[in-house]
Amino acid sequence: MVDTGRIRAGRAYVELLADDSKLAAGLRAAAGKLRAFGATIQAAGLRMMALGGAILAPLALSVRNFANVGSALHDMSQRTGLSVEALSALSYAAEQSGADIESLEKGIRKMQRTITDAAGGSKSAADALGSLGLTVKDLAGLAPEKQFRLLADRLDKVADATAKAALAMEIFGRSGTALLPMLRGGAAGLQA
Repeated sequence: MVDTGRIRAGRAYVELLADDSKLAAGLRAAAGKLRAFGATIQAAGLRMMALGGAILAPLALSVRNFANVGSALHDMSQRTGLSVEALSALSYAAEQSGADIESLEKGIRKMQRTITDAAGGSKSAADALGSLGLTVKDLAGLAPEKQFRLLADRLDKVADATAKAALAMEIFGRSGTALLPMLRGGAAGLQA
């Protein structure tokens, strides 16, 4: 005799297996879609990371350059006796007039040597200052930036271009002629 209850149970079992295979196929399809979605999100994340790097790289470079300029101005301040603030302003004025910070530093150091030489009795240094209507006493005790501005004022008043260039070279060395456009207008021109 055939037990119909068992047959029905067997048929239900077969149906469950068939439904289970559909479920497994659906889960595999869903897993594939999730992997594709994950890959898309990962690619977008990598692009965002690259974009962030592209944005941060120039910023980091700017910070490094700013630190280097600040350090260079500090070092130059130590070598010349001018304040960092004065050097920063003079450096900007030099760049605006076509000179560079190196010419500015060399000119300032030569200016200080000229003043020291004149105080030590050098006739040529004293004559260069005298051509501008200055003596060592006029410059002694002034901060280097004030000495520079006073010399700029006096050089600006020299009408003869050849004499002006010669005096600039006598006082500021070879950098003197490179600094002449910067010194145009004297202290007021530097301030502007």
